[in-house]
Amino acid sequence: MPRNLPALLATLIALSLSSAPADAAGSDGGERSWTAKAEFGLAVASGNTESETLNGRLQFERKEARWFYGVDASALRAKADDALSANRFVLGLRLGYDFSTRSYLVGSLRHEVDDFAAFEHQLVAAAGIGHRFIEHERTTLVAEIGPGLRRVQPIDAVVGNPPIATPVEARTDTIARGTLEYRHELTATATLNNRLLVESGDGSTFLQNDIGISVRMSERLALRAGYQLRHTTGVPVDVARTDRLLTTNLVVGF
Repeated sequence: MPRNLPALLATLIALSLSSAPADAAGSDGGERSWTAKAEFGLAVASGNTESETLNGRLQFERKEARWFYGVDASALRAKADDALSANRFVLGLRLGYDFSTRSYLVGSLRHEVDDFAAFEHQLVAAAGIGHRFIEHERTTLVAEIGPGLRRVQPIDAVVGNPPIATPVEARTDTIARGTLEYRHELTATATLNNRLLVESGDGSTFLQNDIGISVRMSERLALRAGYQLRHTTGVPVDVARTDRLLTTNLVVGF
């Protein structure tokens, strides 16, 4: 996989956000609309143990007539006693088209770099169909499903005595991808969100579930408590299959 892939993805994102398809503002005549929010959390401990944990997320969505676009970037970095214990960056891109009031076609890209996973980096490209099963003012339930391709660069294999790190060739496999997103307004200021992502292929199955409660403090500011569960099958014996992350973040809408 080329080293400049993140730059290529960033270029795709910029193009998708700066221009819509030629017929997007045609006979449908819909107005453009933007939504964006940023999350940020930081925890610092000192004394007997020195530790720092930083996580952040940026989300942008744009709608224009029947077309919609989405960008989702997140980062997690943690240190304990000057030793790096977490370092993950994820960049996602979505492009979709509503062919009815409840159903749509969607394509997605997800690029992930993780220094503590069974891979150095991976790229997942998928296309499919989505349906809004529930679309009320207080409650929504949306599902997507479709095929895709996954390109993974595994971490080096350690073999021999003394142990020697041996590079492993990148692999590509076909996958089935599905998402399920649920949102419910508990009160006038509190909202529950849950998103499940599943990517399953011959190489492995990846599952990520994000659940959180946001409490709005003002029109643009909110506090969010979240819990993330990530599970991957088919990993080396010295790599944990499951990662868990509990966060409390400040959310800014703009």
